[in-house]
Amino acid sequence: MNQGASTSFAFKSGAMGGIVALIFSFIVRLGGFAPFAPEMAIEKFISIIPASLEQPMVQAFGDTAGLLGLAIASIVAVLLFGAFGVLFEKVYSPWIIRYRRLTRTEQFLIYSIFPWLFFGLIIFPLSGTYFFGVNAPVLYSQYAEILSPVALLFSQLLFSLVLISIYKSAGIFESSMTQTSVLENKTQQGILSPARRVFIERSAIIVGVAILGLTSIGSLLSSAATSLSASGSRAGSSYELSQAPPVFQDKRLSSLVDSEITSNDNFYRVAIDLFDPSVNPNTWNLQVSGSSNSKSYTLDDLKSLPNVSQYTTFECVSNLVNGNLISNAKWTGIKISDLLSNAGLSTSGVQYVVFYSVDGYSVGIPLSRALMSDSILAYQMNDADLPQKHGYPLRAVIPGLYGMMSGKWVTKIALVDSFYNGYWQTRGYTATATINTLAFIIVPGDGSTASISQNNGSVLLGGYAFAGDRGISKVEVSFDQGQTWQAATLKNPISNLTWTLWAFNWFPAKTGSYLVYARATDGNGQVQTAAQTSPYPNGATGYAMITINVTS
Repeated sequence: MNQGASTSFAFKSGAMGGIVALIFSFIVRLGGFAPFAPEMAIEKFISIIPASLEQPMVQAFGDTAGLLGLAIASIVAVLLFGAFGVLFEKVYSPWIIRYRRLTRTEQFLIYSIFPWLFFGLIIFPLSGTYFFGVNAPVLYSQYAEILSPVALLFSQLLFSLVLISIYKSAGIFESSMTQTSVLENKTQQGILSPARRVFIERSAIIVGVAILGLTSIGSLLSSAATSLSASGSRAGSSYELSQAPPVFQDKRLSSLVDSEITSNDNFYRVAIDLFDPSVNPNTWNLQVSGSSNSKSYTLDDLKSLPNVSQYTTFECVSNLVNGNLISNAKWTGIKISDLLSNAGLSTSGVQYVVFYSVDGYSVGIPLSRALMSDSILAYQMNDADLPQKHGYPLRAVIPGLYGMMSGKWVTKIALVDSFYNGYWQTRGYTATATINTLAFIIVPGDGSTASISQNNGSVLLGGYAFAGDRGISKVEVSFDQGQTWQAATLKNPISNLTWTLWAFNWFPAKTGSYLVYARATDGNGQVQTAAQTSPYPNGATGYAMITINVTS
């Protein structure tokens, strides 16, 4: 007779099976063969919550905010599998046991169809990736319509195999005498024995899982190798330090000066993806289209066009005053204006140029901005292939605008005759995205202590200022809460598109706690505003402020 399992046992068994299924599903997702349900669910959730609620999470946790959400979504998925374990024991098992022509193993395996259909027909469509996630942006195969459902089915078969193992270990897995008798009679008529049937079924599942898993791992390793080869971990060195004012050679500013060019590994990253898209350069192409014609380019095609290199600083619209979502690098690629000319596209009547990315992201910029000589499509960063996390194989570099306007992993460029609302613009962020003028205090750190008995009584302050493509004409510091200001020394910027380093040698008159302000004036003579605003929706404003404790 069949010994039923308790609800608690069934739930724990289902949860354990779900963990194994999710691990396999995650491996397959990394290989680009099937989407990962928790990832799609949390990305959908992030896309619909108000940006004003998302903003504090980004500031508090950075990239880990998405990973935290993924962990929560994965826990929910495990609980769902636990519920499937209970349904198996309390509903499915009493019903299916009547079918004596099925072995107990086959009864378990058939149950795989239920979670498969649940995720494929309900969860994935709700996440916006259609049935079985076949149009999820994480899929890289041209056979996604077939591979995605198959890979998801194998993950659910693993779920059932784990149930079989747990039930066997607990002595609950059984085959009735009637079932065995019927099958033995069938065996005499040339039908496979239960043992051989089970062996073939399990072997087919294991082989399928192994093929998908190994292929996914191979794809992952290949992507990792590409990413490592393109990491360009070269650190920014003292750029033209010999021509800089002497104060910048002070060792107290060495960390600031050495980071004038940000290494690829340390360059800030903000994206809508929990995991960076992995693009195969051998199959990738760029589609450039206008109102009447289009042209396709491979990566080699783009590299054969005349290239340009420029230093450009990127800043995220979510950056706080004195925040760290800002970096500077050398970019190499082609001018957007040259590409449009090569493609033979007419710009008559065109208002916006739209960048579409492989991960579903899109953003549009005015045609006038796209045609500027410093608006480029980059395939190199700091003299190395563009790293995966920064948009490999191609990203836009649009100086003067916040980083959200420079699409990564670009796969299509379209010329349109009207204003285009991009991903972040549909969520309330600025459409103009002009970078606000800000000064940053980097040295010393907030709350640091300095002694007037050292360095001949001087406290060296340093940082950088940035105003997009408008440049910086002046940086000032204040020690009396903005009543009076003193001009800092500027280092010539690497280019008119980068931040400007500044320094100020301060001699405090007495010990105590000081509140230090810094403000910048852009190249047009516009002084940074004192009004403090949050990053959403137009970028943060206000003076940089730190506290320094001066001791004897």
